[in-house]
Amino acid sequence: MKLKALVMEFIGTMLLSAAIIGAGFMALTKTQDPLMALVINGFSAAAVLAVIIRLGAKISGAHYNPAVTLSLLLSKKIDGVTALLYFIAQTAGAVAGAVLANTLYHQYGTKFFPISKAVMSSQYLLISEVLSTAVLVWVVLRNASNANKVATFVPLWIFSAYFFTSSSTFANPAATIGRIFTQSSAGIAPASALRFIAAQFVGALIGWLLYSYLSSESTSSTSSGDDAGLEGEFSADPVL
Repeated sequence: MKLKALVMEFIGTMLLSAAIIGAGFMALTKTQDPLMALVINGFSAAAVLAVIIRLGAKISGAHYNPAVTLSLLLSKKIDGVTALLYFIAQTAGAVAGAVLANTLYHQYGTKFFPISKAVMSSQYLLISEVLSTAVLVWVVLRNASNANKVATFVPLWIFSAYFFTSSSTFANPAATIGRIFTQSSAGIAPASALRFIAAQFVGALIGWLLYSYLSSESTSSTSSGDDAGLEGEFSADPVL
């Protein structure tokens, strides 16, 4: 595995975290309308995902998410050492992104490295995280051979999930850790974050199971369809 892949995972996850948390600050400072705040957050997350997936697809596979990395480990597309190093790079990137966003809005009195007090303890929020992460993983695995499709369908799913899930979709253990370290409206308290992360990994497992079961008998019949010949779109180490 190349060092460039880890650097890309760090930078990509940092940009994702900064966009999500920064959008939370933007919403706090520019509007009192909860729906407008949700639109700001959802659009920012979806747009940055489309960009960073294309930037990193041929370098690292553009995971930026331990749930995605876990699903690829389960699919035997990456090895355990690569997965562990990706987890570390993604988590470090998410925390760095939180600090970056806090710095961008420091003029509003934001601390550089605070701890969020936003408690999210409802079991229904956890169900939302299982659902949003499961479908995210399913979408990634189903379209993994085509970077353009991943860069289209993943942002679309995340944008949609912002509006119908009660948690407004975190769906990323690394980003969830990053969101601990902010006073932004996108923040989450440490105890709540642990519950969210557990739900997200459960969702990743469900997404992998759905893909494995529903794709096992259709692979041969669709090999000549719209996904044929696209295997070279992503880097071989690792394959997204």
